Amino acid sequence: METAVLVYEDEIDVGGFTSNSNLHSAAVTSTSQWSDLMAKSTKKPNPATSKAPASAPRFPYATTPNALRKFLELVPNKPKPPKVNADLLRAWGLKNTNDQTLIRVLKALKLVGANNEPTERYTEYMSPLNGPGVLAEAAREVWAPLFISSHEPHREDDRTLRNYFNVHSGGSEGTIALQIQTFKAVADHADFGAEPKRGGAGVSGQTMTEGSGKPGTGAQGSECGPQIHIDLHIHLPENKSRRDYEYIFEDIARYIFGRDVGGNSNDRD
Repeated sequence: METAVLVYEDEIDVGGFTSNSNLHSAAVTSTSQWSDLMAKSTKKPNPATSKAPASAPRFPYATTPNALRKFLELVPNKPKPPKVNADLLRAWGLKNTNDQTLIRVLKALKLVGANNEPTERYTEYMSPLNGPGVLAEAAREVWAPLFISSHEPHREDDRTLRNYFNVHSGGSEGTIALQIQTFKAVADHADFGAEPKRGGAGVSGQTMTEGSGKPGTGAQGSECGPQIHIDLHIHLPENKSRRDYEYIFEDIARYIFGRDVGGNSNDRD
């Protein structure tokens, strides 16, 4: 039996011989050992095909964004389902198995709960009037970093939007593209110009209660918009008669509130 000696670089275990040095020599006494050793010594990584590991995606995405877009379009026109699952998607015409990935996006938006049941936000989104604003509020929560980078990320061009996702999210190029398309699908059905429906401190819908100086809830509130609240402070002069004070209040009623209190200011003593 012939014995060959091979000098090689790398850590290779041949016949129990292992070393951490960069240069080794080992005796090869069999054909199988020779073949294995040659394969290990000639196998080197190809820098051209090596890829850096991608970080995990931060934002939810559907592998079929158009299915998500269609689902959001159907919600206001369909009865509220007991559960959002594969059976419901098939009943609504979304029969591709990959369409089921839209459910995880709905959960991130808090339209669907962990048990796949529609949430209160889902019910609010069903409203044709308020639904787009409700969805916009949910989108701001899910994609909050984008709205910090841009006041209107949904209006940014593809290049800028991709940069935002590269900065704030992760995943392969294909995954990044799906995250972007998912965001666009939601934005297509959201009204980002609508006022927040929850926890707002606005005064829209309020009207001044006549003579009270406090906001009320009259029917004109929704048409007039925000109202101006005026506090009137009256400093009465000293050493005046009761009648003089009455004249002062009559003038306030007549010239500020527009009330007819009777009498004529020219008839005063």
